[in-house]
Amino acid sequence: MFQKALLVARPSALSFALLVFIVLPASNADSIQEQPGDRALGSLWAPIVMIEYHSLDCIYCAKFHAETYPELKRAYIDTGLVRFVYRDFPLSWAALEAAILTHCAPPERYFTIFDMLLVAQSHWVKAESTARAVARIGETQGVTPAQYRACLDERKWERQIYLSRKYASEVLGVTATPTFFINGEKLEGNITFDELAKGLDHMLNEIQRKSPDYTHRAQGSEERGL
Repeated sequence: MFQKALLVARPSALSFALLVFIVLPASNADSIQEQPGDRALGSLWAPIVMIEYHSLDCIYCAKFHAETYPELKRAYIDTGLVRFVYRDFPLSWAALEAAILTHCAPPERYFTIFDMLLVAQSHWVKAESTARAVARIGETQGVTPAQYRACLDERKWERQIYLSRKYASEVLGVTATPTFFINGEKLEGNITFDELAKGLDHMLNEIQRKSPDYTHRAQGSEERGL
């Protein structure tokens, strides 16, 4: 199902200028349909849905969440303009075990544990036992080692994560992480906030031009585990 050897995600060459010329509505509507296991931040009324396929052992995912995501959240997610959806695409057995922990935790702890795993990535990825190293992180957020072991043994989340990865690969053509779908348009690799903001602002202007009242419906921010 997953290779136990660490697979390093390759950085994709970005041509985000192409995003500026997106024609709405999105051409790949399948990518923004809700999927089991989705975790999301932002208003349900947000005019832009941005989905990230991530692997928790991916250094480029860690870089995105450390450098770009905080500004994205402040400027677009918290203001109701973007709904950001997290989806699993583990590239190794270690990443799978880490992903299982995020889902084993209560939904309100998902985002904290996700961030902690990325920050501590170099430690648990290289650990002799990924499960033990990951369990220690979960324990700080109220997930006992016994609870985490039960999630591993039950294999419910392993199956769900596998199906998420299979769908992304076979239906959406995802091959690397991070891969984003922004209102259905595919964008691969890490990206700076300034580059992302240019594309998002253009999309918002286009949405506003075609439906003047739509962006005003995105009031507030809602955190929701789907």
